[in-house]
Amino acid sequence: MEDNELVALAQSGDARAFTMLVRHHERSLYAAAYAITRSQWDAADAVQDALADAYVHIKGLRDPARFGAWVSRIVVNECNDLLRKRARVVPMEDPPEPQAFVWDGPEDGLDLMRAVQTLSPDHREVIALRYFRDLKVAEIAEVLGCPPGTVKSRLNRAIGSLEATLRPGTGQEVPR
Repeated sequence: MEDNELVALAQSGDARAFTMLVRHHERSLYAAAYAITRSQWDAADAVQDALADAYVHIKGLRDPARFGAWVSRIVVNECNDLLRKRARVVPMEDPPEPQAFVWDGPEDGLDLMRAVQTLSPDHREVIALRYFRDLKVAEIAEVLGCPPGTVKSRLNRAIGSLEATLRPGTGQEVPR
């Protein structure tokens, strides 16, 4: 069943349809949130809070075909809220990261995730939305509230930074 059909069912009160939507999007939402927050704890919290908000407000979604971009915007907002809150907290000790996120890709993917986490927040957002959520430039622009040219520029700079960090033989390594 397509997302727009599931959204229509969820808007009419079908909780199972919303559950199916969540299952379809949860991994990529989590990957995007993790890339933005750089914390498995915060990523899990952001996705959970965003999906709770989406469930409550799904009737307000006018275009069911835009569900992916809509829920991505909610996740980005939750991530940014958590990052603002985190900036005001002085931790006594970093808690251990949960083992909930298991990378099942090639080992090089771990270096990529570490490299993404070294990017600036603006660059992490566009990389997360483009490559983890698979949104198009126009959709990212809509989610972030900026012109498509800005999205293209941020993507270009972020990819350049990632290439420089991950290029073999440059002597640069991603911190472990």
